[in-house]
Amino acid sequence: MSAMPARAPRATSTTMPKRARGHLTRVKPLVLDPIIEAIPVSVPKGKASTRTFAFFLCGMLVAGMLLLLMVNTIAAQASFQKQSLQNNLSHMTATRQQLEGEVAATESPENLLNMANKMGMIPAATPVFIRLSDQKILGQRIAASAGN
Repeated sequence: MSAMPARAPRATSTTMPKRARGHLTRVKPLVLDPIIEAIPVSVPKGKASTRTFAFFLCGMLVAGMLLLLMVNTIAAQASFQKQSLQNNLSHMTATRQQLEGEVAATESPENLLNMANKMGMIPAATPVFIRLSDQKILGQRIAASAGN
């Protein structure tokens, strides 16, 4: 093995034009890859007619208009879906507010007192509290009587 880097072989001929008898000629380069030989290098000599060009432009215009129509249709559909979702949201918000109002009315102290009286409960004359930190009972426990 040598320490020299591997290099691709160089073509020996150049593509520079030579002057021979007053006109230019091209020297064919040395081709190392057969695939490159299979690729045509010449430019087609034909010319497109104006009819072909007009059909091409009309086709591009029609395709652009169809694409624009499709995008606008999708945007309109998304707008209708958005409107429907906003209507659902406002309806659900109104329902939620109504339910919160009913819960607040049911939890009011006056309503709780009425419900407790309907169940046969009576209010305590002296309330007693429990301190949770040391489990101590604060206040005097007195049994409630129905005559209060």
